[in-house]
Amino acid sequence: MVKLEDLFSVYYKARSNKRRSRDTVRFEMNLEANLLQLWRELNSRTFRADSNYAFTVSVPKDREIFATEMKNRVVHHYLDWRMRPIYESVLSDRSFNNRKGMGLHAAIDCFRNDVFELTEGYTKDAWCIHLDLKGYFPNANVEKALAQQLDLIERYYDGEDKDDIKYMMETCMRADPARHCSIYVPLSCWERIAPEKSLFNKPVGVGAAIGFLCWQNAMGLYINDVVKWLQSHENLRVVVFVDDIYVVTKDKPGFLALMPELRERLAALDVRLNEKKFFCQHYSKGIRCLGTVLKFERSYINRTTVNRAFARLREWSDKRYIPIDERANMLCSLNTYFGMMKKGNNRKILQMFKEKCLSSLGRFIVWNEKKSCLGLKKK
Repeated sequence: MVKLEDLFSVYYKARSNKRRSRDTVRFEMNLEANLLQLWRELNSRTFRADSNYAFTVSVPKDREIFATEMKNRVVHHYLDWRMRPIYESVLSDRSFNNRKGMGLHAAIDCFRNDVFELTEGYTKDAWCIHLDLKGYFPNANVEKALAQQLDLIERYYDGEDKDDIKYMMETCMRADPARHCSIYVPLSCWERIAPEKSLFNKPVGVGAAIGFLCWQNAMGLYINDVVKWLQSHENLRVVVFVDDIYVVTKDKPGFLALMPELRERLAALDVRLNEKKFFCQHYSKGIRCLGTVLKFERSYINRTTVNRAFARLREWSDKRYIPIDERANMLCSLNTYFGMMKKGNNRKILQMFKEKCLSSLGRFIVWNEKKSCLGLKKK
């Protein structure tokens, strides 16, 4: 049985960074009554995860995002709260997506260290391979992903609410948001998205919702066995971040010989490699990894990301006036790029971007020298 006090605890986690959204405000206006109703629905098995909405984003590329209203978000966070220790115990230490302390920069650092280790300080030969999973989220098999989650619950979870966890997991993962959602942007926005990458063009039972916490966790686990199989081979290191797989190996012919079996193991999960995004070359020529270029002990932000940063700056500076409630978003947007630039050897680009930001938006922002980031002017 789900306890009401647990729902209150999880609610404050789910509300983090969402307090200004419309559905969060509506939910909190009658917080006690709404959580009490959710508690009754969960324990009576009448909960339905059908309060969803969809929109599109264009950065870093065009894709559709599904989100869910606060009532469902509380359930997603409840599942994450209960299942997180299990996920951490079974996930490969080479899988970096959606894990605390194991994000984008940690994945890049790990891959750089792998190259250094296998080349014995850049003195031996090694080859770097990049594999991309084609349509990883849109083509996921719902029942196979759900079976993995239920198996974990059955084997490792022993709480009083075990049956409730199973029920919530089944309900959330079978929610089929493409057929139970409101659309918050014009339909013309979907014209920029390839039809095979939209859940609106998938049959029932196919496709994971980008934006749902339960699906972010499930897809992190989806190819976990394949990752561990790759790890088991000698003279090979692997790093996985969502749908990107990076491999460094001393034995290039040996790894290429593994490719047919790798494809078979992925095909069993209805996952395929993108043939147009296969990359393999000697480490000394430089490696493109998650928005950066690694070359020996140096790392640089790649040109695409730099162009995107200056394009984003132009969008903000072209506005005649930026309302007060939008300035925090502007600050987060620009400081994200500063964070990426600070991580590597990008001093010149960082200085250029800083000067351009201050000259274009100096009436709203100031430079924080101590933190090397932008801040809002008090007045």
